[in-house]
Order: sequence, then structure tokens, then C-alpha cells
Amino acid sequence: MITNLISFLYDIKVEVVRKSNNSYIFLYNDDFYIFKKCNLREDYLMYIYNYINDSNTLYHNIVKNRHNKYVSSYNNENYILMKIKFNINRMLLLDDIYLSGAHHVSYMRKNDFNWTKLWKLKIDQVEYFINNYQQLNISSLAIINYYLGLSEVAISFFDTIKLDDYIPVSLSHNRIENNSDLYDYYSVTNVIFDHVTRDMGEYIKNYIYCNNSINMDNYQVLKRLNINDKYMLISRILFPSYFFDVFDDFVLNERDFVDFDKYFSCMDIYENNLKSVISYILK
Repeated sequence: MITNLISFLYDIKVEVVRKSNNSYIFLYNDDFYIFKKCNLREDYLMYIYNYINDSNTLYHNIVKNRHNKYVSSYNNENYILMKIKFNINRMLLLDDIYLSGAHHVSYMRKNDFNWTKLWKLKIDQVEYFINNYQQLNISSLAIINYYLGLSEVAISFFDTIKLDDYIPVSLSHNRIENNSDLYDYYSVTNVIFDHVTRDMGEYIKNYIYCNNSINMDNYQVLKRLNINDKYMLISRILFPSYFFDVFDDFVLNERDFVDFDKYFSCMDIYENNLKSVISYILK
């Protein structure tokens, strides 16, 4: 029972927990808490704690366990307990990301900014696979070449941006999942340090790569970006994370690529959404 595990690890006795995706939420002493599995190391959580605990952020506070540790271990699984700072949960909005990212926690040297390095690595991995895998049909190969070309455009576009010598970074995320809420966004289990347009771009791409035409009414906050941030956001949006997620799933799980093209049956919608967003940003 989760309630027994929470009591054992944190000396907190609760009777009711609510499961939400991969988290457990409960009320204790008039505050809400989130208990979930965690892949982060203790030293990393110690490092980010001062940034998380800053009163200017809404990221959940990390609660130490009965052994004065941030990470709790039980049956070869690691867990974390977080105390929520706000009262009402709702779906994540682009405005939330913009406001959160406006709080800069540090600066990164331009030469250390590695977006395109990581993108090139992803391209190389796909090209290596298709050069050594002989069972791709024409449809799958056409889709792969299209998105590799789009990835190259993202890299070329980014390389044209005249970045400042030092780039402001904020608390960001490895990935913004589709249909994330505020509890998800302000969880510390997915936190990294990056430019705000990383999260904004990944959020928007969840709507670009869906089966519906994108509604730009929800993106008016983009008009508040400066020109360099707009260009960084466009490069982030151009890079097709969705394609690489699908491709990696097929390769890692050794799936037959005969079904690969069905994940891209709405390519016309994707392309129109991409054009609409970029046009809106450049207005």
C-alpha cells in the first residue's frame, strides 16, 4: 500500500491518496503533496534545491525523508516526496512557461550552448540505422528523409542567430509532455537548466504534431519575445522531436517498420501547423 510506504519513509500518516498518471497526491496538514518514483541522484537534487526553493518559483519543495535524504529507496526503487506551493491545479498554458522562464537562474556561454550538437547526433544515429537496415519500404524512407531534411533546416536556421556571448538560462524540462498540468510542470523530477524557448518550443510541438489544426489564439504571449528569442523558438519548433520519438521507439523495441508511416498520416496538418506557428511568431 502506498500509504504504508509514505508512512515508513517519511513518518507521515495519510489515509487517502489519489493516483494521477505516475504520481500519488495526498493532503496532509492542509497542504498537498506529490509522491512519485524518481530517477534523479541525491547530489543533483541537493544541487538544484536552492533554485527550487527560491520564493520566485512555483516548483514543488522537496521533502526530506526520515533519514534526512531527498531520495528514498525501497525495494530497488527510488522515490521523492514534494510539497506543492500553490492551491489550484489546471492544464499548463504557454503563458505559464513564459512567466516561469523569465526568472533567470544563471547564464551559459554561447560556445557551451549545445542544442545543435545534440540535434546533429540524433540525425547521425538515424542515418547510421537506415544505412545498415535493408528492410525499409519506400514510404517509410520518404518520411525519414523528409524529417531529416527538416532537422537540417532547424540547425541551419539556429546557426544564423546572432546570440549574445552569455545566454540566460532558467529552470526548464527534459520534455514537456502532451496535456501536462501545473503539477507536472512544477515537479522537480524533470528539471534541467536551459533557455526558456526550449520549453516553449516543446509545448507548442505537442500541438503542431496532433491531428487537429492549431489554434493560435492561445499563443499571444509569443508577441512579447525579443527577436533573438523568437528565432531560437523557431529553430526549436522546426526540429521535429515527434519524428525522433517515434523512430527511437521503433528501433529500441525492434518493431517492424512496416507500420512506421501510419504515425505520420497527418503530415499535411503537421506542415500547415508548423507554417502557421512560424508565421505568427514572425508577425
